[in-house]
Amino acid sequence: MFRIGLCVLFLVTSAAQATDSLPVPRDLAENASASVVDVICRVGVTNRGSRSRGVLVAGGSHERRSEVIITTGHGVRYYNSADPRQCWILDASGQQHDIISVIRPQGMNSSFDDWAIILTEDDFAHPEWRLPIAWMAADQTTPRHVALLGRDHLSTDCTLTQSDRLMDGGELVRLHDCGSRHGLSGAPILTLEEGRLSVIGVNAGRVTGFDGQSIAVVFDGGLIAATLEGTLLRASEGAR
Repeated sequence: MFRIGLCVLFLVTSAAQATDSLPVPRDLAENASASVVDVICRVGVTNRGSRSRGVLVAGGSHERRSEVIITTGHGVRYYNSADPRQCWILDASGQQHDIISVIRPQGMNSSFDDWAIILTEDDFAHPEWRLPIAWMAADQTTPRHVALLGRDHLSTDCTLTQSDRLMDGGELVRLHDCGSRHGLSGAPILTLEEGRLSVIGVNAGRVTGFDGQSIAVVFDGGLIAATLEGTLLRASEGAR
C-alpha cells in the first residue's frame, strides 16, 4: 500500500513538473476572440485571395493611431519574392482596415523567419481587444500549456514544446499539438503569464508526419522583439 502511494505521488509530481504554466481555461480563451483578426490578401492581379489570421498585441501607449498585428510571413508575401501582397484586415466586427506597413524578415528561409508585423492605418477604438505578449526564453526547453484560437477554432488542451526531432535553419523548432488546418496560419497561441492571458506565438502550419504536431513561431526576443518595440512606438506617435 505504501509502495502504491509512492507511485501515485511520483506520477502526480511528474505531471505537475511536465509544464511550467497552468492550462488555459476555455472560457478565458473564448473571451479573447475579438483579439483575432482576418488577414485578407489578393493573389497578384487576379480576383482570387487568401485568408489567414493575426492577433492584436498590446504595448506602447494606451492611446494609438494604429493597431499592431502579428501574423505569419507567408500570409502577406509571396514565397521566394520580396514583393508584398495587397492585403487588408477584417476585425472581429467585420470592419475593414487598410494596412500602412508590413515588416518581416527579408529571407523567410526557415520557420523562425515566418512572421510579420502589420501596422494598420487606424486604431480599432477597442484597446481591450489587444493581448499582452509572453516572451519565451530562447533556450527554454520546458513545455508550456497553451491554447490555439482562430475565428472558428479553439483548442485549449495543448502543449508547446521544443522539438528534439526536427531541425530548421540549424535550430530546434517549437511545436504544438493544438491541431492546424488551412486558414489558421497566424492564429494566436495563448498562455497564462502571471495570471493574465497572453499571446506567446502564432501558428505557422502543420508538420507532415509528426503525429498531428504543428510549427509555432514563438516570441523569444531577438529581431522580432526589437522590430515590435519600434512598431509599437510608431503606432503611438501622434495619437489623438
